[in-house]
Amino acid sequence: MMESCFTGIPKRVGPVEVEDIKRNLLGELEAVEPQTENLHVYLRVRPFTATESDSGESQDCVTIEGSNSVVLRAPRFCQPNRQGDKSLPQTAQRFTFTQVFGPKASQRTVFEGSVRGLVQDALQGGNCLVFTYGVTNAGKTFTFLGPDHNSGLLPRSLAVIFNSIKGHLYSRSDLKPQRCRDFSRLTPDQQAAEISNKKNLLRLLKESDKSLTTGKSASLEGSSVSSDGSMSSVAEADNFCLDIPSTVRFSVWVSFCEIYNENIHDLLEQVTNWC
Repeated sequence: MMESCFTGIPKRVGPVEVEDIKRNLLGELEAVEPQTENLHVYLRVRPFTATESDSGESQDCVTIEGSNSVVLRAPRFCQPNRQGDKSLPQTAQRFTFTQVFGPKASQRTVFEGSVRGLVQDALQGGNCLVFTYGVTNAGKTFTFLGPDHNSGLLPRSLAVIFNSIKGHLYSRSDLKPQRCRDFSRLTPDQQAAEISNKKNLLRLLKESDKSLTTGKSASLEGSSVSSDGSMSSVAEADNFCLDIPSTVRFSVWVSFCEIYNENIHDLLEQVTNWC
C-alpha cells in the first residue's frame, strides 16, 4: 500500500468550470503592434573562386529571391543515382534574412546596407555588436577587414567614426571606458603608460607600413590617420553630420582581440621577442 507524499491539497468540491479560459487569442495577438527587431541577420553570398570556376562547379544550389530571401537546394551530385532509383524531386529550403547581398555586392554596398546605421547609433550613445559567422573560406575576413584597396566593415566603421567627430576629440587620456556603460579616471602613471603604449603601437605600424610601401603614410586597412585624428578612407570619405553642442568631446578607445580555441588574445598587446 502506498501513500501520497503531497499534503495540504484541498479536496475538489464539485465540477471545475473552465469556460472562462477558453478564449480565442488570435484576434488579440494580431492587434498587438509588432516589436522592433533587435537582432538583424544579413547574408552575403560570395562569388566562386577561380579554382571553383575552373572545376566547373555550379551555384544553382543557391537562389536569391528578392532582397531578403534565399532558396537552398542540394547539389546535383547528392541526388540518388543508383539503377532502379526513381527520379526524386529536389528538396528546397527557404531562409529569410534582414537583407541578402549577392555575389556582385561591393564592400561599400554591404557596409551601407548593414553596419553604417549602427555606427550612427554608436555615435549617438548606443551600444552595438557586430560579428560574422560562417564556415572556413566563407569570406568572413574579407567582409570584416578586407584588403588595403577594398576596405571591409571594420575599417570603414572606424573611418566614419573619426571623420564624424573631427574637431570634437577629447585631447587628454585620463578617461578610460569600463565595459559598456561606465568609465574610470586614470592616474598620472596610468596615463603615461597608455600614451607610451599608443606611441609604440603607432611606431610599429609606421615601420611595418614603410617596409611595404616606402614613402607612404601609415595606414590601417585602407584608412589613413591624420594629425587631427580624422580618418579618410582610400575609397571614399564618409561621415555623419552630428547635431551636438560645440562643447561635446569624444574619447575613442579601441581594443582588438581574437578568440581562438576558447582563449582570448589581445592583438594590440606587444609581444616580447624571446631569444
